[in-house]
Amino acid sequence: MGKLSPGERWRRHVMERFVAFERSGELARLRAKGLAVLRRKKLLTGDEWNSTFEDRVRNPEYLRWHEECTVVGKRFGLAPWTVYMACLLEGYRPEEQLHVMEAEWPKVRIVTEVTDPLFLSTLAREAQGLGLYVVSKQGASETTHLFVSSQDASELQPPAVKPPMHAAFKVRVETPLEYPPEAARGLQQEASRLGKELLRRLGYSVPTRLRASSLVDMADVLKVGEAPLPRSGAYDIVDEVHGEGELGQDQQRWRSVISRRHKLKKRLVEPYAKDTEGSGGEAPPGTSKGPS
Repeated sequence: MGKLSPGERWRRHVMERFVAFERSGELARLRAKGLAVLRRKKLLTGDEWNSTFEDRVRNPEYLRWHEECTVVGKRFGLAPWTVYMACLLEGYRPEEQLHVMEAEWPKVRIVTEVTDPLFLSTLAREAQGLGLYVVSKQGASETTHLFVSSQDASELQPPAVKPPMHAAFKVRVETPLEYPPEAARGLQQEASRLGKELLRRLGYSVPTRLRASSLVDMADVLKVGEAPLPRSGAYDIVDEVHGEGELGQDQQRWRSVISRRHKLKKRLVEPYAKDTEGSGGEAPPGTSKGPS
């Protein structure tokens, strides 16, 4: 049997709570009581569950039964809807539902201190498209900001001026104390992915995380921060990096140095340059740049 993923281990842990709820006799008791409240003998189909929602929530007796389900759910660590759907919905299988089963579950929130109304509206719209909510934070005060508009969302244009990417928002993950670390790790990875996707939807250019490179240690030797080298300067680096060698290997070594400089410039200089100017690379031996 292969190693279980953190998500699968957590799902099995939660299913133990649901099985305990089934075996306790509470499911049978609440089911009989709920059906009696609704004056039914059979469980509700999916269509009936949706079509009778308004009638159920207007029924005081049903609401009292609903509250009892909530109390029982907390005792077993299950979300209220897990309990009352198991009691009344035909064919309900909690492990196959999109809704979480546990009573206390992690939440991912987008937290921003930006006050521009147009940016907030755009941020809330795009966040809700990813299943996230935006929290506006001003000092110690926090307010959930929802996107509500009668206008077609596709017609709304993003703000012309956006805050810097680092100040646009932060992703906050809230996990219950009992949430297992192995599952929390996967949640953090998912939250990071959602945050980057939200940045892209807002029009930001999201940098790609690079693996560590041993070339970075050679930045000083390769004089990466300097302007394009004179021809002799490139050969000075060749001598320092490779030492003396056969004369026929000079061009190959020269190209190796220039290639390394180019890679390090793209990695260390270009992503952080404020002004993009033409890069004047060094010309190989025997060639010249520009008209002779």
